[in-house]
Amino acid sequence: MRAALAWTRLFPVIRSVLYFMVPALVVGAIWYTVIIRYYVPSPPITHEMIERGRQLPSDAVLDELSAYRFFDDERHLFTVEEAEKILNGTFVYPGEVPQPLHLPFDSHDIDRGSPNWQLFHARLIIPRILLAAYRETGREEFFRTARDVILGWASYERRALVPKGDLWFDHAIAERILALAEFWNVYRHHPSFDADAAEVLFVFVARSRAFLADRAFYYRLSNHGIMQDLALWHASLAFPTLPEVSRHSQLAFERFGKLMGFYIDEQGVVLEHSAGYHKTGVQFLSLAFRYMTLLGIEVPQKWREQFAMAREVYARLRRPDGSLPMFGDTEGGAHLPGPLVPVSEQEGLYGPPTRRAESVQPQSDLYPVAGYSVWWNGLYRQEHLSQTVVAWSYFPGFAHKHADELSVSLWARGQTWWTNVGYWPYGTVERREAESWNGSNAPHLTDESVSSPRTVQLLGEGSGNDISFIDLERRGPKGYVVRRQVAQARSGLWVVVDHTVGNSKDHTTTLWTTAHDIDMKKGQFPGAFDLSHATNQSVLKAFVFGSSGTSLREYRGSPAPFAGWQMGEDAPKPASAIMLEQPALDSWAVAIWLFDETWKLGSTITAMPSMHAWQGPERWTITVPMELGTIQLSREADRIALKAGKTTSSIRLVQTEPIEINDEVGKIKAAREGMKQEYPRPRFDDAVEYRFKATYFCIALLIFQEVFFAIYRRRGSDRSYGVLRGLSVIAWLVIGIWLVAIRMPLI
Repeated sequence: MRAALAWTRLFPVIRSVLYFMVPALVVGAIWYTVIIRYYVPSPPITHEMIERGRQLPSDAVLDELSAYRFFDDERHLFTVEEAEKILNGTFVYPGEVPQPLHLPFDSHDIDRGSPNWQLFHARLIIPRILLAAYRETGREEFFRTARDVILGWASYERRALVPKGDLWFDHAIAERILALAEFWNVYRHHPSFDADAAEVLFVFVARSRAFLADRAFYYRLSNHGIMQDLALWHASLAFPTLPEVSRHSQLAFERFGKLMGFYIDEQGVVLEHSAGYHKTGVQFLSLAFRYMTLLGIEVPQKWREQFAMAREVYARLRRPDGSLPMFGDTEGGAHLPGPLVPVSEQEGLYGPPTRRAESVQPQSDLYPVAGYSVWWNGLYRQEHLSQTVVAWSYFPGFAHKHADELSVSLWARGQTWWTNVGYWPYGTVERREAESWNGSNAPHLTDESVSSPRTVQLLGEGSGNDISFIDLERRGPKGYVVRRQVAQARSGLWVVVDHTVGNSKDHTTTLWTTAHDIDMKKGQFPGAFDLSHATNQSVLKAFVFGSSGTSLREYRGSPAPFAGWQMGEDAPKPASAIMLEQPALDSWAVAIWLFDETWKLGSTITAMPSMHAWQGPERWTITVPMELGTIQLSREADRIALKAGKTTSSIRLVQTEPIEINDEVGKIKAAREGMKQEYPRPRFDDAVEYRFKATYFCIALLIFQEVFFAIYRRRGSDRSYGVLRGLSVIAWLVIGIWLVAIRMPLI
């Protein structure tokens, strides 16, 4: 009797718990995978680890490590003036709108502002700026603020359950290690040293290191993986008293070796579709080899050879004014700092990377596997020096790619004339457009997708007798075929011939964009333009024309269509652009650029250049009428001829061996695919915003449900109330399945 009575009293309680348990389980299912993914147990840090860490490594090693940075584009921020702005709350990140910065730490700042600002904040660059100012001035307010910023981040990171902003972004964590090591270099000898604060710091380092070493967090397909391995080495050197230093050093070496299989090719080109990221790659390799030297790890001979070639490639890409050809994600501006390289190297032992590689090697070269051609001309007259870069690199899925295959970049007479857009800031509306075809001067289908299926092939190239020539072909999407031929002659004439084959309903677009500081005016003929620069006396004459149905339009800083832009040093800048449009079916187009004072026939062009004869992409003749004669460039099969007055010079094209190139490309892609298989990404996205929305939905639904049942119970019968309650449990199960398995897979 008593048992029955007890059950009668207990059953409603159990039933009520069940009613609320199912909604709670649904909310738990919403968050389970993301919480488990980011859970890292905080390791025990002993007093002995900290005290030994105050002695090891030597001050000389930590001083060297404190100077390391992965990127140099923010070097101008490491000044006392910028540090004072941080303290005064007036600091503004270049190219960004002002963002409030609540010192020493406010978790709301983590995901506030643009992606660039969030990453800057999460990399702990702010305390590094403050520490640089402290070392220069000795002012304690700089040190105290840097300390409090770092400890604030450390405390928050240790308590956090779910990702926020770039808190656990691989790039941010990797660079964070550098900031923590730099702080420890100062703090371990500082009069204000506190063992409890040091423990917080060591836990922060150990947790960050655990993320970097975790298979699930290893971004194995780009330079982000390189940075993670560099950061593991950096942590091993700066915090040698932490557990598992040897294991992490070896892990970084093994992963780095696998990345080298597709990060850089046999000619030393970094395969990230960007001259800027090639420079970054040179600096990364410099750091890697120095870390390995300090850790007693032998640098493999092949890596050393690739590094030496990578430095040569950079020297060919770099112009005398310090700028780089802007294919892919390449920064704009001149006088860019070169990568830091070791001051010495002897039998695989590398010295500190403290010397900037800023020499220029004006030497032409072809990189058929990577997909670049670099021509240097006018070597014997500095004022006529020019660099022409043709890019057709396309490794689908590799980093920092823009839709720019077959694009041409021209630097001459100390100035960039024709260019692509370059590295547009992430997180902006225009970023997608800048990555797409109108961010380059490559011919393409009008409205073609940046990710359209396509292949590119080098058909032939040749040079000699003051002529350089290259022939390229892109196929896709579907039956669309683009062929671009680029010629340069006598350091003063460039001719680009395009031919397209496609659907009769399709159109081809080519957008020729100047550097932002070039003044472009209409020339003396329709389709003619005069390009000049305020500080350069040279005038580049440009002529653009095509087959029947070709139209030209000019743009400057246009948002729609996206046209007429180039990245400056810190922000996008309007530039002049010529948009050519024509039918895609069997059409040709020509662009001619001419410094006419280099031609002895006479500097005056008397008529618009023209296609004198066209019998296909391998048989054509172009004429440029001039005052004392005609310049004629022609192709007949594999023979390219230039006739200027009574002088004719010619070259024969060398046909490439696509099998050899394809074999090398296949090896690179296979190495990358192997890494994808070995380090698979998590099955489920973080989807934090969706999880919060789903949680709020569940809470609102639960409140509505309980209000409904409270009212219903007063008016309805107990029996029907129980039935509805039972149905609500089933409904919650259905809602849970829909939220976490159908609407968006979360488990």
